[in-house]
Amino acid sequence: MIKKLELEVKSFGHYTNTYLIYDENKEAVIVDPADKAEIIITEIEKLELKPKYVLLTHGHVDHVLALEEIIKKYNIKVIANIHEKDMLVGNVSNCSNVFGLTQNKYNPEDFILLNNEEYISIGDVKIQMIHTPGHSIGSCCYYIEKENILITGDTLFSDCFGRCDLPSSNLDDMINSLIKLYKNFSEAQMYPGHDNSGMKVIDTYPVVRRYLKYTSMIDLDDFVNS
Repeated sequence: MIKKLELEVKSFGHYTNTYLIYDENKEAVIVDPADKAEIIITEIEKLELKPKYVLLTHGHVDHVLALEEIIKKYNIKVIANIHEKDMLVGNVSNCSNVFGLTQNKYNPEDFILLNNEEYISIGDVKIQMIHTPGHSIGSCCYYIEKENILITGDTLFSDCFGRCDLPSSNLDDMINSLIKLYKNFSEAQMYPGHDNSGMKVIDTYPVVRRYLKYTSMIDLDDFVNS
């Protein structure tokens, strides 16, 4: 089961999706605790969940502002992609300056860093990390095969994909990540880091293809259909 919380980041009119994923026994993971820890905690208590991990799709500030409070509250570890380590420990900018904030440097001991296609489990629910660099070098998605759900973070939205002009971003990486998603997870139900949730990955293809062809002269059909 999955519960979406759309949280405003620092009252700036910028909203990020935080997700609670849980099994029938109420074991849970918290995906991208964006901000407003008190709202996340209230929802967890209302649903009587037992948090086991935090999952990060990437380390940008608008996905982690409630992270420290959440891991202290529940004494749990944070799952992230191994390539995002430098951003999480403060060696690469996480765009805190955009919000007028000082970047937090997290304790490496709080993290479990996974490689592409490694799994974690909550109860009988297996969650697979899919490394999808582009928006950041360690951006990733999380796939729940049992429900055919893909948490896409800022790799893919309902109407486009994550920007590629930030520290550790790379457009070529993003294109390869999009190809991976369209080839392997096209029928999955998508839950992105911002905007609408629940549409199929493949339903985003026309607008993404059109945008890339217009801005970068790249035709995704040449790659996805090959």
